[in-house]
Amino acid sequence: MEKVVSYVDEKELKPNDKFISKEEYNKHYNKPTRGFVVISDESGNVLETPNLVLLSGREFLAQKLADIPSSTLMPEENTDLTNYKIRYFGVGTGGADTAEQPNKIGPFDNDLGLLSPGKFADNNADNYQYIHDGKLKSILSDSGSIEIIRESHEVVVNGNVITLDAYTTIKYTMNVRKDELYKESDELGPFAFNEAALYAVDFDGNIPNKTSDNTESSRYSANYRAFARFTTLTKWLEVKDSLKIEWYILV
Repeated sequence: MEKVVSYVDEKELKPNDKFISKEEYNKHYNKPTRGFVVISDESGNVLETPNLVLLSGREFLAQKLADIPSSTLMPEENTDLTNYKIRYFGVGTGGADTAEQPNKIGPFDNDLGLLSPGKFADNNADNYQYIHDGKLKSILSDSGSIEIIRESHEVVVNGNVITLDAYTTIKYTMNVRKDELYKESDELGPFAFNEAALYAVDFDGNIPNKTSDNTESSRYSANYRAFARFTTLTKWLEVKDSLKIEWYILV
């Protein structure tokens, strides 16, 4: 049975936490393009948190929708983003502080990526599963998926409220394996997961594009930009721990 996204019953995504501040609401929910993230481990759901579609991601969307290149300001450069695709993600350790009562750090509209990205593994020579020294992982690897799914909308017509379904939600499912993120005791120890980001990468057909030096190996450092980011309080990933991230973008 097809899953219906039922938590967006109106034009604006409403938070589950009734004590959320107006500032937090406007930061995460009162946006033309919004999102929601569900993180789970092998035992079930761990937490849910809103994400933030960054200004750099919205510049990417503007070029994709218009299908024309443009200058950008996040960062400031002349970049043709029309061949970029959201196909990679990263996770990191820079999303929360280490105070006695820890706090999240961000996300902020002008973020350009993860604050402290982790390394999944070495670059994969066969299928570009990992790029940028293993800090970006392909969404579609390890049973990951990208789907456009249905959500319900309430529409007022002549004073009457009707419910209409439309395919207006993108769902990215991403998996972090147990053997990733250098969690082994002889490396960096447990991984302090508290941030993640979706990345749009310059593509040449179905593989990352070469950079300016035009060598085949430069595909592993293809041009990219952050699309969306979320932060959360730290979850320590031990050697035995895997992670699944279900990231919904609501348009």
